[in-house]
Amino acid sequence: MQHESKNLANSHDTLLMFRLHEFLTGLTEAIPARNNDLDAQWNLKLAAHFTRPWSERRGIESIDRNAEVILVKVPLNLLSDVLAAKAIESKRDVISSEIEVSGSFAFAYQLVGHDWSIIVPDMRGDLVVLHSIELAQLSKQLGQPVIRLLVSDTGGCISYEFFEDGELVEYFSGSETDESPEDVDEYSLKAQRYILSPDPDDDEAQQTAYFWSLRRQITDEEIGNIWDFTYQFLCDRDAFDPAIDCGNLLGEYFLSVAIAT
Repeated sequence: MQHESKNLANSHDTLLMFRLHEFLTGLTEAIPARNNDLDAQWNLKLAAHFTRPWSERRGIESIDRNAEVILVKVPLNLLSDVLAAKAIESKRDVISSEIEVSGSFAFAYQLVGHDWSIIVPDMRGDLVVLHSIELAQLSKQLGQPVIRLLVSDTGGCISYEFFEDGELVEYFSGSETDESPEDVDEYSLKAQRYILSPDPDDDEAQQTAYFWSLRRQITDEEIGNIWDFTYQFLCDRDAFDPAIDCGNLLGEYFLSVAIAT
């Protein structure tokens, strides 16, 4: 009887090990399949994100660049009239045409389905008409809000200025470093300083933000992450930065004669 029980135990052990082997084999075969499914789902989400209609997009399309963007909530023809009056020279309908640019210049355009027109200056120049005091006056002249957005992946920083009725009504500057932005002193703003921990799994990861507003107060929890906070600011105002800058609009960017694309 003892011998029979032992044999029975061995058979149970063998059966258990066999079933365990089957389970582990099935698991190892399923993991690549599951990973492939996840990859396929991720690729589908990416494809849907990047192929969604331009008219439906809001926020910031990409922070992987160094750029200055001005958004003005008026039709392009109205903005063009105002800018042309301040420019030495202006040209319209330049897409797919040959143009010559020299000195400081900027492009203005408007996406179909959006209320905001966009100005993208040549980053090598310095247009006085796009200085903050001029943008404040522009908001008063047009009777519509103006947003100045700066983004730099190289510097790890992002900021915006929001103008209405001829004055600055909100300011935000965020950085991956602990440096104080120069324009805080330029405006003599009593901006609130925030030390953010955007990654709960990394205590050493920190961001620094400065915020000032005539209309609201916020907490560091409401900011959360400097990139997401700025993205949401544009979404809340139904605005969109498509990341179409001078480098995208000029085929030969560093030549005086360029083909607009």
